[in-house]
Amino acid sequence: MLSVLLNEISQLNKNDRTEVGKLIHQLDADNKVIPMIESSLDEKNHCPHCGGENYIKHGFAHGLQRYYCSACKKTFNTLTGTPLARLRHKDNWLEYLGTLCNSQTIRSAAQQVGISIPTSFRWRHRFLELISENRPEILTGIIEADETYFLYSEKGNKKVSEARPARKRGGKAKQRGLSKEHVCVLVARDRTGNTTDFMVGRGNISASSVEKYLEPSLDKDAFLISDKNHAYKKFSRENNVTHIGLKSGMPDKYNSAYHIQNINSYHSRLKGWMQRFNGVATKYLDHYLGWQRTLDQFKNLTPEQLLFSSVGVYQHLT
Repeated sequence: MLSVLLNEISQLNKNDRTEVGKLIHQLDADNKVIPMIESSLDEKNHCPHCGGENYIKHGFAHGLQRYYCSACKKTFNTLTGTPLARLRHKDNWLEYLGTLCNSQTIRSAAQQVGISIPTSFRWRHRFLELISENRPEILTGIIEADETYFLYSEKGNKKVSEARPARKRGGKAKQRGLSKEHVCVLVARDRTGNTTDFMVGRGNISASSVEKYLEPSLDKDAFLISDKNHAYKKFSRENNVTHIGLKSGMPDKYNSAYHIQNINSYHSRLKGWMQRFNGVATKYLDHYLGWQRTLDQFKNLTPEQLLFSSVGVYQHLT
């Protein structure tokens, strides 16, 4: 049978052989992606509609096993309730996730995978939605904290809400120094390399913002190091956090372990990495922060690991 099939293929013209090759590649990709997706249900082990754990198999739909929940009487599959629900062309997912591992632009990824630019944009943010939420629960030991700023951007909006002309390719702020034109990103990193970051609002950082976003991530015995920004000093005093504020971020002359060089280095890598995107819309900034945070922490990141984390299964990155 196989010899007959090979003989038939050999008689096809070049274009037809190419189409056969694409079909075989698609079948191989489906055979790899779908079992990986199905296995993620073993990690969740509950109905996405009601949280019930009593469900039975209920046929197939779009290549995925469908289930019937005995509690809420609804059907679901492994992707129900995730950003990847109803996303098509599963055979291209791993190849596209490879472009995320390589930090490619939307246009470059579209060309490589063979999809349209709007589809590439939509896939990027569907995959990054849950990846960006994968932060370390607790930072321990010596923790460096500092804020960095990005221009507020409505890139992609057809109508700019503020009374100003649209900026092109990132642009520059009209006002000098920090203002409401900037989005503040608070970044904290411990000495083991665990990093967390949060968009805390526009303009300068405040003690209330530090408390809201950073306090839940600090170990009870954490030692916080920052610059002399009053927000960190006030937060530490009100929450009984051991804190050292360094003048201009310079290392303490009495103890070389007291510095914020790690966080400053991370800021530099983050800003350099972001330049390739020529400005990022503020509403998607958290996706890019999570993307870079993941790339920075896991040096040998694979598309398979990203696929699991994009449906909310993070243990493959732990």
